[in-house]
Amino acid sequence: MADLSDLYDEMQRGAIYECALRDPKWHLDGLQSDGAVYIDPRTSILETLIHELMHRRHPRMREMAVTREARRLLGGMDETTKRKWWSAYKRIRKIRRPVTVDE
Repeated sequence: MADLSDLYDEMQRGAIYECALRDPKWHLDGLQSDGAVYIDPRTSILETLIHELMHRRHPRMREMAVTREARRLLGGMDETTKRKWWSAYKRIRKIRRPVTVDE
């Protein structure tokens, strides 16, 4: 069984790449192949984006329903739709300082 310390050491070896991953049969968030790790950031960002947009559009919708629907919508996206959403996100987003959430 691995722990975070072991995995941190493994990460220090490098060979970690951020890129779009395409597979005709599988929906990939990441891939390990020939000693390299490939991460597609679009999946988690798009799922989070859809999730938060649903909260904004449907403020009374419960958290579990929003999570389920966001995953369903993302799972139904083909590569063309992902590229469209990713491009729009990159164009619209604004980078800003961290936001502190008050409890």
